[in-house]
Amino acid sequence: MVLNAWRRRRREWLLLVLIAIILLVSLPVLTYPLGRDQGEFATIGRGLLNGKTPYVDLWNPKPPAVFYIYAAAMALFGQTVPALRAIDFLIAPFILTVVYWLGKRLHSRRAGLWSALLFGVFYFTETFWTLTQNDGIALLPMTLAMVCGIKAADGGRRSWLWALGAGLLCGWTLWFKYPFALMGAGVALAYGLLRWHRLPRLKWLDAAAFVFGGAAAVGAGVVFMLGIGAWDALIESATVTSQYTALGFNWTDFSAALRTAVGFRWSHWGMLFGLAAVSIVIAFRQRWHANLLPVQTRSENALIPIIWLEIGILIMLAQAKGYDYHWLPMLPPLALLGGIGIERILDAFIEPPGRQERQDADVGAQHEHAAPLPSKTAANLADVKTSRALVPAALHRAASALAAVGLLAILIGSVWSRALPYLTGQEDQIAYYHHFQAGEFVADESQLMANFLRERVSPGDSLYIWGFRPEVYYLSHLNPPTRFIFQFPLVADWYPPEWREENVEILWAAVPPYVLVLQVDYMPWVTGSHDDSNMLLQSYDDLNDWLIYNYERETMIGNFIIWRRKF
Repeated sequence: MVLNAWRRRRREWLLLVLIAIILLVSLPVLTYPLGRDQGEFATIGRGLLNGKTPYVDLWNPKPPAVFYIYAAAMALFGQTVPALRAIDFLIAPFILTVVYWLGKRLHSRRAGLWSALLFGVFYFTETFWTLTQNDGIALLPMTLAMVCGIKAADGGRRSWLWALGAGLLCGWTLWFKYPFALMGAGVALAYGLLRWHRLPRLKWLDAAAFVFGGAAAVGAGVVFMLGIGAWDALIESATVTSQYTALGFNWTDFSAALRTAVGFRWSHWGMLFGLAAVSIVIAFRQRWHANLLPVQTRSENALIPIIWLEIGILIMLAQAKGYDYHWLPMLPPLALLGGIGIERILDAFIEPPGRQERQDADVGAQHEHAAPLPSKTAANLADVKTSRALVPAALHRAASALAAVGLLAILIGSVWSRALPYLTGQEDQIAYYHHFQAGEFVADESQLMANFLRERVSPGDSLYIWGFRPEVYYLSHLNPPTRFIFQFPLVADWYPPEWREENVEILWAAVPPYVLVLQVDYMPWVTGSHDDSNMLLQSYDDLNDWLIYNYERETMIGNFIIWRRKF
């Protein structure tokens, strides 16, 4: 008994050590620059701290949860880039622990450890564009909702409390992105699978608590938005956003986006896809040949991460764009399947510690209470037992350690190879940021632009950017004069035309010291046009007249055309 307790504590300590190693190795992520999306979240989050109202004072197509997460990070750590990147390090320990618990609950403790390791490696090897994203932050309530759903399915007098928690968390995910409401279906299906062979199959109190929790989380958000006077503007935002999403629902654009996205994801997640495929194939094979196995795996447990993965795929497809970060809801179930896959691959060739004794006891117990096995089945069992005992258990530990080191090496190589010259002083920040590119976006241009403005304008002054580069607002400590912090709601056909008039009317009253106009930022999937921002400006007569009357073109930094106020 004492030995078993020590082993349990050792496994929990191993999880804590694993989490600490992943976080320590991933620390250079704190030096990553901001992308466009992080820039818009940061600009709105800072506005919230300054008393602004989302959608009314700072417009955005997304629900508000991520803005408040960013605002909280700034309130805790200051208005810097590392303060925002720290969000990943705040949520990661909880997600890693939850993934470990799920792997342990659905398969084994070792599978849980492998799943946590895989999640940490493949999350922190994401790009600067994909980290600290709305979709990544939402993984925390998503994974916790799955835990609560499984605990509710386990039954007991307090199962309804777990169901209530699952509903609350699923409702919370809606406030990150509208398609995340599909996570509720995933949790409900997991609950149903686990209770399929139990009576009653559905506990109506659990179902009522789950629905009530989801409705309460959504309702609380509605009441909050009504209270701050943002509800009508949020509804308007959601309405026009649905038309933006529908832009991708045609086969030509959708298939082109998916080809690009699948190629990127395969280059990054190829190993994870492979491990998950091994896990799925072996799970169905074991289910098919269950009568030949001395230790059987419950098919319900094996199906839960598969169904969860399918929900993640639906979430990605529902957004009709295939952006890199739209795939992140698939990462927890892929990590679970991958962790199970690693364990099964190792166990197929190398005897795991302590399994032979457990199997012998299981087989002996079965023989005591069951009829004699047919000769063919007994022979198959003997073959399985013999094949699993070919190599000593010590080799299993060595192979596991080698695989873990290999996975950590992937993380170290991805994160440290780029950051090391900067951390050791061989590169300055501008040279370091030049390595971070996505399309026409180059992070050093944003930093150079922010440096240029800070040298000439007082903090807290206004700045107008015609384009989609809101990170410059945050980096320069300047505020947008209108609620439109990027150009696409003012150029796409599905947005209200009166917004264009509203924008220019406010600008005539504000006249900020500088205006930045972007070029070569071709984003037809956002603007509905194949022209860049500089060309789109020429068709926005009121804004173009305002610019020419009040400003003169001064210089350029990268793709930024800088206009300075004349008087």
